[in-house]
Amino acid sequence: MKNASKTLSYGYVKQLTLVLVAAIIFPFFIHLLPPYNGFPVGAYLLPMFYIPFIALFAYGWRLALPIALLAPFLNTMITGNPNWEFLVVLTLELTIFSCIAYLLLQSDKVKLFAAPLSYIGAKISSSILLLFIPLVKAVPFDFLISSTLRAIPGIGLLLLINYLMLKYFNPNNSVHKKNFNIGHQQ
Repeated sequence: MKNASKTLSYGYVKQLTLVLVAAIIFPFFIHLLPPYNGFPVGAYLLPMFYIPFIALFAYGWRLALPIALLAPFLNTMITGNPNWEFLVVLTLELTIFSCIAYLLLQSDKVKLFAAPLSYIGAKISSSILLLFIPLVKAVPFDFLISSTLRAIPGIGLLLLINYLMLKYFNPNNSVHKKNFNIGHQQ
């Protein structure tokens, strides 16, 4: 019961709301750009992945996971992007991305590449799911290859964000330290 009241505290709800607004506004501006080669610019730049990663890094999984689950739906309701057909796939990808990134950020060996590797892991996972549940009209292998190749600029931006967060975000910050030691007694 103590954890439930801590999770739903006023401070948590306030942080969640502010970060969720950022997770809606940032992709909104990207979606204002005209499509490129018939695809929304978001398919190239991956703006939906930036805020959950930053939230994960800065606030921990307890804030990043709800952002990953809610942001795609709220973006669809407000902007129409992503389209309804892709909404479930993107929500799944963001959730898996956040979980993988959380795990990779725990390892000194791979944390520099946590965001790009998490994106690729999420894309592979969603493509495997498409083998069993065809949520979008695409051959899963083609979906994996084409969407990953299209996302190379966004993967590069995720790597840059990952690097900047590691370089400039103070790991001794109490918020960072507290959220990365979740599950361990302090």
